Amino acid sequence: MAKKPNPLKQLEDRLNTEDAFLTEFLKDPVGVLKREGIELTPGMAKSVKAQFTDMQLPKIDALKPKPKPKISIEIRISIHF
Repeated sequence: MAKKPNPLKQLEDRLNTEDAFLTEFLKDPVGVLKREGIELTPGMAKSVKAQFTDMQLPKIDALKPKPKPKISIEIRISIHF
């Protein structure tokens, strides 16, 4: 018997690897959960919203992915006579 994929595990994996998806989730966790097929009762949706409000997350703009720094290595050799 094939094991069914775990939608919560798949969601967790995306949240940990996709910056844009994480930002979207932090802005609207209930909407993202519903869109991803996670069924929430009205009470559960209210609880999720309350928990995110209680966390007092920083402004969403601060959560947007930042460009990765460009790293360059330079080696110079000078010989003076």
